[in-house]
Amino acid sequence: MNFRSCWLWAACCAASAGDAMPAKEPHPVPTQAIERLRQGNETFQAGSIDTMRAVVIRRAQVAAGQHPIAAVLSCADSRVPPELVFNQGLGDIFVVRTAGAVPDQAVLGSLEYAVEHLHVPVVLVMGHLSCGAVKAAMETPPPVKPDPAGLNLERILMAIRPSLKQLPVQGDRWENAVYATVEQNIADVVRLSPVLAQAGRSGHVTFLGAVYELESGKVNFSAPVVFRPRPGHLAAPATASLEGRK
Repeated sequence: MNFRSCWLWAACCAASAGDAMPAKEPHPVPTQAIERLRQGNETFQAGSIDTMRAVVIRRAQVAAGQHPIAAVLSCADSRVPPELVFNQGLGDIFVVRTAGAVPDQAVLGSLEYAVEHLHVPVVLVMGHLSCGAVKAAMETPPPVKPDPAGLNLERILMAIRPSLKQLPVQGDRWENAVYATVEQNIADVVRLSPVLAQAGRSGHVTFLGAVYELESGKVNFSAPVVFRPRPGHLAAPATASLEGRK
C-alpha cells in the first residue's frame, strides 16, 4: 500500500458530528461514520468539545449496550486520545491503543470483536507525528542477541522496522516514517487476521488510515482501502491515499 501518493478523502453523505446517537440507533453507513469522525475532528481543531455525550443521560443510554460507529486502533501516546480528537463521547467509538498502533494478537482479537459482535462499519488505524515508538525503531538497530528484559519493547520495534526500509528521500524522515508505519499497520491487520481480511474483502467493513498532527490537532485521513483478491491470498489492500499532507 502507499497512502503517501495523494492524501485525499472527499467528504460525502455528511452526518453531523454533534448529533446525538441513541444507543439503539442503527449503525451509519461507512461514509457517514467517516464523515462524522472527520467533522468531529474539525470541531476539536476549533477548540470545541461536545461534553453532552459524556453526561449522566448519555451514561444511562449506553449502559445497556454499545453501538460504536467505528473501531480505532491508535497509538497509546497520552497526547492522542481518540475520543477527544474525534469529538466523540461514551459509546461512540471502540478504541484499542498500543505503542505505535502496532497490532499484536490481543489487538487483532479486540478488532475482530468490534467487527463481528459490535458490527462496526469502519476500522481506522491512526498514527501521529513525533511518535516515540517510530523514532525508537528508526534509531535502534535490531539487537544481535535480544535482552529478555527488553523483549516486549523490542517486539514493538520489530513490528515497525519493516515500514522503514524504503522511505522517501524528500521531506522529513521521521514524518515519512510515521506515514509508512500506518501503511504497515493496516497491512499487518489484514495479513494477520483472516477474520478482518474477509470482512474487508466482503465489504462489511471499511478500512482506512489516518495521521494526527500534535500541534494543529488535525487528522489526515486516507481514502478507504480497496480490497482486491489475489490467487492464494485472502485479500490484498490496494493503493489508497491520505488528505492534507503538506
